[in-house]
Amino acid sequence: MYHDNFNKIISRQNTYSAKWCHNNANIIPLSVADMDFPAPEFIINKLAEFNHKGIYGYTSLSHDWNNVAVNWFKTQYQWTVNPEHVVFCPRIIQAVSLFMQNFTGIGDKVTTLSPAYHPISNAVNVNNRELLESTLIYHDGKYSIDFDDLENKFKQSVCFILLSPHNPTGTVWQHDDLLKIAALAEKHQVFIISDDVHADFIFDDFVYYPISSLNSYVEQHSFICTSPAKTFNLAGLEIANIIIANTEYRHKFIHCLIAAGIHNPGYFTVPAFLQAYTFQGQQWIGELKQYLTDNRRWVQEQCQRYFPDWVITQSHGTYMLWINYQKMQLTEKQLKHWFISLAEVEMSWGSGFGVAGDGFFRINIATPRSTLETVFTRLIRTLPYACSE
Repeated sequence: MYHDNFNKIISRQNTYSAKWCHNNANIIPLSVADMDFPAPEFIINKLAEFNHKGIYGYTSLSHDWNNVAVNWFKTQYQWTVNPEHVVFCPRIIQAVSLFMQNFTGIGDKVTTLSPAYHPISNAVNVNNRELLESTLIYHDGKYSIDFDDLENKFKQSVCFILLSPHNPTGTVWQHDDLLKIAALAEKHQVFIISDDVHADFIFDDFVYYPISSLNSYVEQHSFICTSPAKTFNLAGLEIANIIIANTEYRHKFIHCLIAAGIHNPGYFTVPAFLQAYTFQGQQWIGELKQYLTDNRRWVQEQCQRYFPDWVITQSHGTYMLWINYQKMQLTEKQLKHWFISLAEVEMSWGSGFGVAGDGFFRINIATPRSTLETVFTRLIRTLPYACSE
């Protein structure tokens, strides 16, 4: 049985929420990838203790930070990591940008799988590196890697950015896929940055494997990016760890952090992290995943009944669903008009994930069931007018 807090409606208006701050306050957003559930009470209570002190001074990482992180990796993913390999960085996207700026040169080519989470792709382009997109193969409602195309891209690239599990498709890369990627990286001497922020959201008995755990070359030529931010809805506290096994690369990255003025964590960062990565945290995730499983099943049932032209991508990771609406023969402009202007709901639009996202939208199901019910009621009610513009 899951926690009652998952059903609790909490207004996020007037909180400067990037997700809920909209010109139309009636809009229900299922777009930005944070959850509408409160963080676990044991984290909230610990932060309340720190808040009562009333002094928000400079903060240092705890002496046991690295050991707490590696214990989580061991218990959650059966992944053994040397504590010395853990490097704190507030945000994964910062680590990606710092890598681009300091480990690659202007004009260097960087490969990603497409469709892809836009901020990652943008970190390549904004730093004047050339983005090469290897488009995933879409067939029968699921995705796979075009390894011939990927190798062609690797021949030209210095770096590959992997999203594991994949965002937006929710694909959990299996052991053989990761071994093939690792072999190609070694063959063509490509560095790997793996954004594994959704690693705690694996469903249906699928297994998450950190790619660096499968190949010694990748272990020494990779940044594995982890965070409790998605897992416990702590994104605003800016907590991430970058796992860097190679001593030279690790020391260089630490210098880059210092040079960029990134050092002290935020005041609430340390207590939140230490409370999250505990046995209580593991129990809470179990309850959360059951709730998300039920939400996923409910959304699938609604789509089959009321929107049979929608195809939900077969996926086993993240708390988002990637939906193909091409059979409706709507343009994205028409879809937005229907969703935003008529139904007053917002999703993440496929175009934001590259050309390969055309004809798709992403829905965030990490929200109370009653919110999903309201969203689908609005969509069902306004469906007859979907093609009015």
